[in-house]
Amino acid sequence: MKDEEIIRKLYIDLCEASINKDLDKLNDLLSDDYVLIHMTGMKQSKEDYTISVNKGELKYFDSIHESIEVKIEGNKAFVIGKTKTLASPFGMSTSWWRLRQDLVLEKRNGKWLIVKSQASTY
Repeated sequence: MKDEEIIRKLYIDLCEASINKDLDKLNDLLSDDYVLIHMTGMKQSKEDYTISVNKGELKYFDSIHESIEVKIEGNKAFVIGKTKTLASPFGMSTSWWRLRQDLVLEKRNGKWLIVKSQASTY
C-alpha cells in the first residue's frame, strides 16, 4: 500500500475508532504527543481525548466521508478530511455535523502517526 493510501485509511480508522470507542486502536493511531484542537479552541491531549471518548463525553455515532485530501512532504503528511459526523459532543443534542479535520501526521520509525488534529466545520 502506498503512503497516500495508508494515510487516507488512518483518517478513516480514526473516525471509526472514535465511533466504536476502540481505545487500543486510538492509542495505535495517535502519537503520544498528539493534540486535538476543538472548534472552541479547547485543546486535548491524547490521554484526555481517549478518556472523553471512553466516558461518552464525546459521543460519535456515524460518519460519512465526503473528501479526504492528502499531501505528503517527506516524513510529514497533511490531511484535510471533510466528514458528515453524527455526534453528541459534551452533552449537546445528537446531530449531524459537517466536520472538517485538519490532521498532521509524522512518519516515526517507519510508521505514520497522527500528531495533531484541528476541528472546524465546513
